[in-house]
Amino acid sequence: MRKTVVGAALVALLALIADVRRPAAQFAPFWPQAPQLLPGTAPPADEVERTRTAPHRKKAHRKHKVVRPPPNQREVAEKNGYQRVSDLVNFPKFFPGLGTIFVKPDTLPLGPFLTFDRRDRLVATVYMVPNKDIDDHKTLEGAGSAGPVDHVSFYFNPGHPGVDVPHYHVVLWHVTKKQEARVAK
Repeated sequence: MRKTVVGAALVALLALIADVRRPAAQFAPFWPQAPQLLPGTAPPADEVERTRTAPHRKKAHRKHKVVRPPPNQREVAEKNGYQRVSDLVNFPKFFPGLGTIFVKPDTLPLGPFLTFDRRDRLVATVYMVPNKDIDDHKTLEGAGSAGPVDHVSFYFNPGHPGVDVPHYHVVLWHVTKKQEARVAK
């Protein structure tokens, strides 16, 4: 009877201290261990050295993440074939309300035109749709927008250097209405 009581007490004690939850991950040795070798074979010398020095390793230097600024969007556009409209036709370098305007000459008159603020940040993508193309019910296809669109403006223009015919500007703003002020002056 005494053995039964002692056995039950041991089982109860083990139950109190044992963690019976399932492990969340597989167990792995904390330090690298020597590989299991067949009898009569020796491990490579570098493997023996690695296992000997493992407990005495110095702490690895933490790598610091380098935060790089985003690429200059105007420079990226120029590398992709966009040219400043003011270099192509008689047009101001900075046009109030739109900013500095770039276009691929072979996409005229539709565009897309990319507009940048004074710090070379992309502000809007503009399509200039001639009235004649609208009157002729022409299907127009332009390249996609250069970034996420916050809001859209659509307005008439009687013509200007580069697109001399009456047309509509379809402006896909990549900034908020409040940020539009960056190109107002």
